[in-house]
Parts: sequence; C-alpha cells; structure tokens
Amino acid sequence: MPDRPFTDWHTHVYRPEHLGPVWTDRGTELVGRPGFGRADLQEHTRAMAAAGVDRFLIVGLRVARIGMDVPNDYVGEYLDAHRDRAIAVGSVDPTRPGAAGELRRAVRRHGLHGVKLSPPYQGFHPHSAEAYEVYRTAADLGIFMMFHQASVFAPQGMNEYASPTLLDRVAREFRDTKILLAHFGKPWMNEAVELMMKNGNVFADVSTLPVKTWQLYNGLRLAIEGHVTDRLVFGSDFPSFDPREAADQFLAVSDLEMPLPIPRAVVEDILHNRPFELLLDS
Repeated sequence: MPDRPFTDWHTHVYRPEHLGPVWTDRGTELVGRPGFGRADLQEHTRAMAAAGVDRFLIVGLRVARIGMDVPNDYVGEYLDAHRDRAIAVGSVDPTRPGAAGELRRAVRRHGLHGVKLSPPYQGFHPHSAEAYEVYRTAADLGIFMMFHQASVFAPQGMNEYASPTLLDRVAREFRDTKILLAHFGKPWMNEAVELMMKNGNVFADVSTLPVKTWQLYNGLRLAIEGHVTDRLVFGSDFPSFDPREAADQFLAVSDLEMPLPIPRAVVEDILHNRPFELLLDS
C-alpha cells in the first residue's frame, strides 16, 4: 500500500444523466455498475479522502455520437471548490459546431487547465481541420491537451483513430503545448513510448493499466528502456477503479518475479513525485 498521500491524475466527475445510454449500459455489462460507478461531486470528494489522495485531476468528457455530455460548468464548479488541491480538464467535441468557442468560454470562466479529446470515441481523425481548430485554441489559451488515444470499449468507437502515432504530427506542430496520453495509449504502449521519446512535450498516465498486469509490466519496461518514465504519471480512472486499490496494484508490479524486473523506485517515483507543474509550466 502507498505509505503516504499521492496524486491521482485521472478521475472523472459526472451525474448519471450526463452519461447517455451507451456508457451507462456498457458499464453495467462490463463491471456491473451503470456508467462504471457513481461519480457525482459528493462521491468524488468522499472517495478521494478515503483513498488518501491529496491532489487530483478531474476530467470531463463530451461525446455527441453516444449521447455523453459532462458539462464544462459541472467540472468547473467542482474545481472552484477544490483549487487548493485540484486541476481540471474540460472537454469539447470537435465534430460539433462551436467546439473551439465553447473551449474558450469554459477556460475563461472557470480557469480550466486542459481539454480532453477522444478521437476514437468522438469519431474524428486527429489531423482533421475541425480538430486543428481546437488545438490552435488550446495553444492560444496556454492549456494542455489530454487525449484518449487508446482502445475503446463502445461498439460505436473507431479504433482506426486511436493509434498514438497519429499524434506525432500534432506534437511536432504544437511544440509549446503539452500533450497527455490517457491510459498510456493501451494496448499500443510501444507506440506511445516511441512518441514520447521523439517528442518531449508528450506525457502519459497509466490509468486502467494497474488491473492489466501484463500490459502494465510491458509498458513500464518499454518506458524504462526509452528513458521516459519521468513523463509518466499515475491515474486511477475513478470511478471505474478505486484510487487506493489502483495504487496498490500499480506498486505490486515491482513484486513480479521477472528476468527484467520493474524497480520499486520507479513505480514509487511515478506515484509520489509528479507535481501538477509538470504539465502546467510552459
């Protein structure tokens, strides 16, 4: 178990009505909980305290094609109450008209720190014109971009847009904007590490991977060999996973008896030594 408080770089807040039928039904099918669990503002506060999380990143997501809409004002309301220990990532859907304008409004009103985009869920190619309009807006606002550039569970998802390699062009053309890959690009951790090695403005969180021991082990070995572990951050993906349990599982990867082990110092460093300034500083 973690021996001191830690930072959770990937937590969600939402009400049931924000999720839409696909997310709600798929969560029940996969884990037995509609929408993967309760994540309203009160439950989030309770869960973070119970798990020993001292700082957290809260994530919103808007996916028009599956009826999911976590309002940026809902995310901003929670940020306003926890600015001493939280940063927040709102979301816009580039396939919807006015996405760039909504991002500008939300950041200016609530002081959001980043924007969450998901090409395979939202159904856009990362090089599309509508996506680039959002990227330019994020760069102008000085916020980071968080991408779900990883596999998706929804049948409507488009894994052809999910490869981390598709963000190489984005990272090259927006060198002064930091990019955070959610879920370490799973199952394409090799591509994610190659992207990070090439582009110093790309980071990744390990959310969802603590329960996928083989993927986590291989991803961390690739990151060690690629010398990019200093740009990995811990995340639980709450409420899909309890932060304390995810942290325990993450630390346990160093206990695997493998010819090439994961040093305990590496996982402890990722869990405890990743200040928010890592992504907030220009």
